[in-house]
Amino acid sequence: MTSPTELYEQARAALAEQRTDAADLLLRRALAVCGPSDAETRLRVRLSSSWVTFERSGPAAALAEVRAVAADAALLPHVAAAAGVQEGIVLARSGELDAALAALDRVDPDSLPPPDRVRLFLNRGTLASELRRLDAAVTDLRACAELAGELGAMPLLFMARHNLGWVLFVRGQLPEALAAMREADAIDVDLDRNTARLDRARVLLEAGLVDEARSLLADMAPADPQLGGERDLELARALLLLGRPTEAARLARRAADGFARRGEPAWARRCLLVALQAEPQHDAAGALLVKARRARDRWVAPQAAAVLLSLTPSGDPTHESLAEATRTLARSPVVSRRLAGLVALARESDRQGDLPRARRQLRSAYSTLLRAQLGTSSLDLRAAVALHGVQAADLDIALAARAAPGRRVATLIDATERWRAALRPTPRMEPDEDPRVAEAAAELRRVRAAANADPSSAACERAVVDAERELQSVTWLATDVPAAVLTLPIARLRRAVRENGVTLAVAVPMADELWVAVLGQGPERLVRLGGRTEITALAGAALTDLTARARVGSAHPLAATVDASLAARLGALSEVVARPLSGASPLVVVPSRELAGVPWLALPDLAGRSVTVAPTASSWATCGRQVADPVVTALSGPDLPLADAEVAAVEVTWGAERASRVDEALARADLVHVAAHGLHRPDSPLFSSLRLTEGTVVAHELERVRLRASHIVLSACEVGRTTHRPGEQPLGLTATLLARGVACVVAPVSPIADATAAATMARYHDGLARGLDAAAALAAATVGTPAAGAYTCFGAPWRATWSINRAAAVS
Repeated sequence: MTSPTELYEQARAALAEQRTDAADLLLRRALAVCGPSDAETRLRVRLSSSWVTFERSGPAAALAEVRAVAADAALLPHVAAAAGVQEGIVLARSGELDAALAALDRVDPDSLPPPDRVRLFLNRGTLASELRRLDAAVTDLRACAELAGELGAMPLLFMARHNLGWVLFVRGQLPEALAAMREADAIDVDLDRNTARLDRARVLLEAGLVDEARSLLADMAPADPQLGGERDLELARALLLLGRPTEAARLARRAADGFARRGEPAWARRCLLVALQAEPQHDAAGALLVKARRARDRWVAPQAAAVLLSLTPSGDPTHESLAEATRTLARSPVVSRRLAGLVALARESDRQGDLPRARRQLRSAYSTLLRAQLGTSSLDLRAAVALHGVQAADLDIALAARAAPGRRVATLIDATERWRAALRPTPRMEPDEDPRVAEAAAELRRVRAAANADPSSAACERAVVDAERELQSVTWLATDVPAAVLTLPIARLRRAVRENGVTLAVAVPMADELWVAVLGQGPERLVRLGGRTEITALAGAALTDLTARARVGSAHPLAATVDASLAARLGALSEVVARPLSGASPLVVVPSRELAGVPWLALPDLAGRSVTVAPTASSWATCGRQVADPVVTALSGPDLPLADAEVAAVEVTWGAERASRVDEALARADLVHVAAHGLHRPDSPLFSSLRLTEGTVVAHELERVRLRASHIVLSACEVGRTTHRPGEQPLGLTATLLARGVACVVAPVSPIADATAAATMARYHDGLARGLDAAAALAAATVGTPAAGAYTCFGAPWRATWSINRAAAVS
């Protein structure tokens, strides 16, 4: 017969693994076999049963059971102390954080046996992190991890390390937080990981990685309603971040109803807050604020006040208290909350007509966002976190558009440059070698090869997905970040435009329309291009026809039809986006997402004109390179009939050497030419790839390679395309190289026929070797061949110069 102690320990293990039904059964059996000499065991069984009660009946019933045990344990002080720990845990899970921490602070750790002491450290540390007592949290969680390791309590060790990751997240150490959670996840322990998934999803949401967070939440299968409600709350937040307020409000209200039925008002308030942020209503905001203040809810109250502030007239007697609460929110260490507070304050300043103060508040929001973005060298994270700055950026640009006519263009360029700065090219740095990235990339290549060999295998397909997730997650861990991000003042940009004799056109999305702010060739001006939806459709149609043209040979029966359609669509697109920028000077375009895929050199209004597409105006003005006697190398990929001939032409033109691996080529040459198949992944742009002899190389890998190359030519299909994350943050293969500090990349925005690529690239390198800069050489190489107009010169000016001896050698 199993003893009550054995049954009790089995039940505790089941609870730690969140197997509530199994734990309940074991606890009932333990109680049934307790004898007169098992008084302590009986009390401990009752204490553990209170957690089952919480899961099934809510906090009130559970607390009543805990307090009854404490009263009955008067002669067993260590059991009474354990009851104090349990009371704190129940209060914490109910969302009553202050009361929970107060209950745990009343417990003397030395009065507890080690297993109970571990639980005290774990829960007190976790609560301290929630209440921003971060040093205390770190102390408790480290003590918990150490003691749990000594006791062999692996589930608790897992939780301590996982929660340490959460504290690092709250401190703003995002890569370190993701690393700690990943380390915890690697602990081989059999337990329900739904709570850990929920926490990680919260971190990913704060990082702006909404799709990844939703994927993680979708993988959850919570058995208890508490966890299910918390999952729905985070899903509602994700929907809100994705700009789907109606769905977010509906889901948040449903979750709030569930928490209310369970008697958990703190969680219900958090859900109602999300519903309110999705669909702001004055009376609802006021009611929620009153409830939050009465409960001293420091999470909900300032955010509800920020919503209510925007709905309350300036003369209202409550206005100042709402503003003060919003200022508290604007000092939050959590980036998304701080930005929400600063935007609310800026809107209020604007409403009161105090534009200088509104602009100062938006500058503070920009600095907050930039610090968060530059806390990591991962392009993925830097682009994603911009999601939280979208509202601030939109308001900043809207205020800039109201500047006096004489200052409007300059003010708009200044505002757009600011918010696009985080992913602009940064000063060259040598990345730390990270074997985890290399190992993950090698594994991805291995499973992809297996999937290609057996394309019908669901297991192989799943292995590829898992390998991509692993590679993505290890790139998030990099912390060797450059600190400098340079945004030039408008006077410097004007001088650069004048000295280079170019026309600079900076795209400025405003509401549903797309404008360009233009410097150079006459007076500064603001030009309306058209509706954003219309331009996106026109650009998409042109790319569709360019793709068809690349796949339909000249002898094909449909070639004439495709050519006619392509000409018509390029003409229509040109009329909208190029004709308003007509002129003779070289054109520099800083695009928005609507213009990201435009084949500029294929547009009739720009035929033969030099065009450069730059991430920001500042990067174009500062990153140009002139390289004397450049070292040139080239390499090719498989299954491209003319690739070797294309590479051979480059070798002849430059006296170049052939490379076998792309990382070696990028590390040793100034100019690298790659003739290979390419793929842009709109769903996951940092997995856009080149297919080389060494295998498929994805953009994520290029974040960590050593670079000498200042000019890279990718003749592969469509690898010049980008996918924009919210906040005008472009991602893709070419964008990755530019962000790493490559001055200039030539690549197509659509597929290119093999013969067209070989012929165009031969002309391009000939012009480049004769001393033309990259944009001019590309314009000359593509003129008269619309299909070749898909090639685009990205980045900044690049030009080769020759010493007398080298020129003679090349000629």
